[in-house]
Amino acid sequence: MAVLGIIILIGVAVVTATVVANGDEPAVLNLVGFDVNTTIAGIYAVGALCLLLTVLGIFLLLGGAKRSNRRRKEVRDLRRQADHPVGADPSGTSAGTSSGSPPKPLVGQGGDPVRNERAARRHETHPDDPDEQHFRGVPRD
Repeated sequence: MAVLGIIILIGVAVVTATVVANGDEPAVLNLVGFDVNTTIAGIYAVGALCLLLTVLGIFLLLGGAKRSNRRRKEVRDLRRQADHPVGADPSGTSAGTSSGSPPKPLVGQGGDPVRNERAARRHETHPDDPDEQHFRGVPRD
């Protein structure tokens, strides 16, 4: 991959040097309603600048998406830790008498315990809630 990258960069350098050296011919760029008098090298330079700004914009978008994804994961992990502290044993026995097997998921056959807990909360019934059927999808605390 690195060799292919070097070959592409050399090719771009050769094309750029050729356009800059031989690009002094006048050119007219027709932009919806008005004409811009420039040279071929000028058009090439504007295109290179547009490409550079596009790549920069993509890197900024990807960096922001990566950062927000990392933050979401951190919040999810913190919520999971708050719901199930490390030293706490869900069976009610002391931590030293555990059988050594990992704790079972809260609801269902597997998957994410936090997601399963949310699903269990959605299906809980509260005897003192007369609007249980109407507000079924509202999460409970």
